[in-house]
Amino acid sequence: MPRYHIFVGKGGVGKSTCSCLEALRLASSQRKTLLDSMDPAHNLHDIFRTELGAKGKKILPTLTVRESDTSQKGREYMAEIRGELKNLYHYQQALNIDKYFNLLKFAPGMEEYAALLILQRCYDERRYDELVIDTPPTALTMKMLALPGVNLHWIRHLKAMREEILLKKNRVAEIHSESSIDRDHDPIFSRLVRMQKRYDTLLSLLCDRTQTEIVLILNEDELSFSESLLIKRQLAGFGMEIGRIIVNKYTGMGEWTERVAEAFPDVTISQNPLADKPLTGITVLNEHLSRLA
Repeated sequence: MPRYHIFVGKGGVGKSTCSCLEALRLASSQRKTLLDSMDPAHNLHDIFRTELGAKGKKILPTLTVRESDTSQKGREYMAEIRGELKNLYHYQQALNIDKYFNLLKFAPGMEEYAALLILQRCYDERRYDELVIDTPPTALTMKMLALPGVNLHWIRHLKAMREEILLKKNRVAEIHSESSIDRDHDPIFSRLVRMQKRYDTLLSLLCDRTQTEIVLILNEDELSFSESLLIKRQLAGFGMEIGRIIVNKYTGMGEWTERVAEAFPDVTISQNPLADKPLTGITVLNEHLSRLA
């Protein structure tokens, strides 16, 4: 089973740079590593100075990097659901389902769900030993991480509603001497069961610190520190914990080391010193890593 490292933090603190350094560190230990960016404003290609895309590119024998496209993933999902509904409801032209799908793609929550699909794809990977995930801005990331629990809540209610519908349909079928529908053979109920299993598994992995390490990146400033406290509270509400903290662009000035340690007493804290030149290109990144060792 791979191990997952999810990098979170306020925009601009250096999540992408830190995730690149982490991926290089793991890959240099001969761990087959995938680094996946979910940030709509990708910059891994700038950091590694190479063209990247959603399919992934092997930039080292043990390191593959990709920049996932949430918009494309959302379009793929909508096309899949449209196809399933057309198969389930052959009278869909009368209902004009296509019109509603054209509106649904602009609905609130679609970006978060597309991000969740990309996260699920990462957790479905079995070709790698380590997966490093560079997340989008905090608001989108927190909504994405909340979705497995939220979806499970609604699925439980939808299953109960579907069972009630099937019960009433079977009563009518009995009156007309028609065959009843077993819930295990009902395509809608079966889909809900599959969704429940998928979200149960994903949520369990996200909450399991032996499988998932949530790495919080912050700087020595009040804004990123305040947002880090908010991230901690929100993650706790999802049943998740911060596994490690990296104080990025560390200077050692002020009382930030003590403040961070006091606010996160049970979390391992490390520092990534402020570099004297841009951390771009594998050679420069590896030189920086060697100084951290």
